[in-house]
Amino acid sequence: MSEEYFDKYLSDVPVINLNDTQQSLPAWVDKRNSSYSAFEAIYILKQVKYRYIQGHTKKSDYIKKSKFLISKAEVAKQICKTAQSIFRASSYSLELREYLDEVNESLIKAKDKKIERKAHGLQHLSKAELKTKTRSASEELKLIKQTNCENLYTKLLESIPLDVKRRLGVK
Repeated sequence: MSEEYFDKYLSDVPVINLNDTQQSLPAWVDKRNSSYSAFEAIYILKQVKYRYIQGHTKKSDYIKKSKFLISKAEVAKQICKTAQSIFRASSYSLELREYLDEVNESLIKAKDKKIERKAHGLQHLSKAELKTKTRSASEELKLIKQTNCENLYTKLLESIPLDVKRRLGVK
């Protein structure tokens, strides 16, 4: 039991049975030719790439496209065929290429969603943005202090009794 548990988490490529995923196979997939093995390889690689995307949040993690996209050569290597034979020369090649493009588009969307930055305070601003924000904040603070002092002075003058105002020479 413990070996199965560790193998599940330590294996390089996850063992996924397409029958367990409740996924219906497309019409172009046939178990008698290599379309099924190519479809299965794309499915497994998609899971691996999604796992990579889930674990990496920095934009610099996605410089190499091979880290998060599935290439035709990678699929061909997985099923021990040539990329030319499964993606160009077979009857199911067009549908397989379209399916691979759909999977790669979903991976790109997942990557973009993962690296999308949300403004969490000042740490994500550039130096120039910080400078302008600081200048505007200090100017706004000066204005608020000035209006606050003026309001305080007018309230003080209103609350002083009339005889004190006359002695001070204030109207």
